Amino acid sequence: MNKLALSAALAALALSPVLSQAAHADDTSTTNAPSTNWQDNFFVAGQLGQSQYRVDSDTLNHNHGVFQNVRFGWRWNGLIGPEIGYVYLGQPKWSDGYSQLSVKPRAATVGVNGKYNFYQNWFVTAHAGYMRSQTKFDAIGAFGSDRYKTWNSGLYAGLGVGYDVTNNFSLALNYDNYRLQSGNSTSLDNIGVPHERANVAAYSASVEYRF
Repeated sequence: MNKLALSAALAALALSPVLSQAAHADDTSTTNAPSTNWQDNFFVAGQLGQSQYRVDSDTLNHNHGVFQNVRFGWRWNGLIGPEIGYVYLGQPKWSDGYSQLSVKPRAATVGVNGKYNFYQNWFVTAHAGYMRSQTKFDAIGAFGSDRYKTWNSGLYAGLGVGYDVTNNFSLALNYDNYRLQSGNSTSLDNIGVPHERANVAAYSASVEYRF
């Protein structure tokens, strides 16, 4: 009996490194695999960068601004799902020496998003959807001045590439484009300044936290 117990103890001691490595491998595979618990697939992301306005008539004197975006969403198996967000698109300005216009748009967004890990911790992302924008105008012209705001609809889309620092935290670089209607009022015509549609390109860095 003593010899049997001693043999069993020696066998367990000899196999302990192998069992430890196997347990570690199981933990790693479980950690890196997409979570099947739907509650674990929520995320919040923040973006900060620069916006650049592109208008058909190229009338903007100052077409750059600060870009800020906050998004909250969910992904099925960590891959694709819905998102909502709020975006600030900067403050472009126009002037011809007689009239001037300052525009400050921001928007609520709703759409779909996707994330795909193509090599180890490296991934690509994409998102697109509908935006409802509010644009504040501050206009001064030859025939007076006016301050008002308008509501408009538009579309947005974007791409990104990033790195998973941990299972819950990521860093990325992004390009987004917003199709913005800058106004729907005749007040701009009355004071002699232009209003039109604009494409807003946004270049940003982002952080994402997954719950």
